[in-house]
Amino acid sequence: MMASGKWLVASGLILSVFLACSQNFTNSHKFYSSPPAKTESVGVVQLDDAFMLTRTSWFAEKLNIQGDSIYDKLEKLTDSLILSELSKSWNVSAVSKKDREKFSKETLKMDKTIFIKTRFPEQGVEIGNSNYLFIIHEYTVGGDLDAENFYDYTKANVEMSQKKKFNNFSIIATFTLWDNKKQIPLRSGVVSVQTPIKEDVFNMDIFVNTTKQAVQECIKKL
Repeated sequence: MMASGKWLVASGLILSVFLACSQNFTNSHKFYSSPPAKTESVGVVQLDDAFMLTRTSWFAEKLNIQGDSIYDKLEKLTDSLILSELSKSWNVSAVSKKDREKFSKETLKMDKTIFIKTRFPEQGVEIGNSNYLFIIHEYTVGGDLDAENFYDYTKANVEMSQKKKFNNFSIIATFTLWDNKKQIPLRSGVVSVQTPIKEDVFNMDIFVNTTKQAVQECIKKL
């Protein structure tokens, strides 16, 4: 293993992708220099199974949405908010869930004990006409969530308590900026956003504003 590299585990094979790690859970490919320019085209991959909602009954009650439809409604809302926020930085277009289903499942080592599950396009396959893809691998919505409990393998057995009340509304997202022409992961990261919940009050405005904040945190890590 080379000192400048990290390992990408794909379908049982271990491949060196030469990533540099930092303490804020971000990795960059050796060819990465800066985020796409504002005029660049970026395909935004729709969430589909990347969207994970914990404590659905709590959110259904607080947002006054029927439990059997809340997952679908919040996923679609989140997709639209992500696309809207990213459009402030780039020329974006939506990449369908059907395209996402064809991506390969892999595991990316971020730090000594931090691993994230990823979904990347197959090598040699361009998705649409965009120069880059913005891919969210996992997007977890809940309360009082800690990113380390999800992605640090030394804490894999930590159980989440089933609280009746939360101190914070939490969003944790793992993402990659993908070079659609070279088929390489340029930069990957983990973001965690916490919005205080005061007096057990939660509404759609809090959900929307925190979602926007999560997207902006992703952009800051690029």
